[in-house]
Amino acid sequence: MRRMMAWSAIGTFALSAVLMGKADAEILWDQSSDISFVAVSAQDFTDFPEFSTYQFDDFVVGAPGWFISRVTIYGFETGDPNQTSALELRILDAASASANVVASATISPAAGHSANLVFTFDTPLQINPGTYWISGWVVRPFVGGGQWFWYRHNSLNGSEHFFHNPGGGNGQGTDPLPGSRLAGSASDLAFTIEGELAPEPASLAALGAGLAGLLGLRSRARR
Repeated sequence: MRRMMAWSAIGTFALSAVLMGKADAEILWDQSSDISFVAVSAQDFTDFPEFSTYQFDDFVVGAPGWFISRVTIYGFETGDPNQTSALELRILDAASASANVVASATISPAAGHSANLVFTFDTPLQINPGTYWISGWVVRPFVGGGQWFWYRHNSLNGSEHFFHNPGGGNGQGTDPLPGSRLAGSASDLAFTIEGELAPEPASLAALGAGLAGLLGLRSRARR
């Protein structure tokens, strides 16, 4: 089985396809350029769970925080997306499948999804300042479903990406390891985070004072 599954793969893409679906919202974190032709598997194999592998890359949220409205993870297919039962997104405090989850999203059913995994939030995710790790993957069987791969980003912003194969089926142990162990060189992963900066505390205070003033004017007008 190890020979049948690939930890990394080489894909081809057009820039227009990679950028497809990017909205006009503010880009809070952008690793959509300088994309490598090498990609790494990120998949929960429902038929061979010991081979399930999760990828992680770090990003930094500055003060006063973010409201995330969309996350796009750029990848390519060597399988059948119609066999996908779910798409998963996690924002964690460490590069591990067992780390603390800060925020999460699940798209299910997800059959026929695009090669790029897009998570959109009607109610934006509020993320406080700090360093976090993002992880995304598809859930589907290897037999009949094939594999989905996450493109790597050639540059480094902070740490290189990590991978975690908790079941140990890949023969690399069960602990999180640097992505360079899979692909031979250190890199990031390709993704974008869109949304808005959280309001500054001073702005919130000013807004509260303004609302209080308006309420006071209305109260006096009624007397």
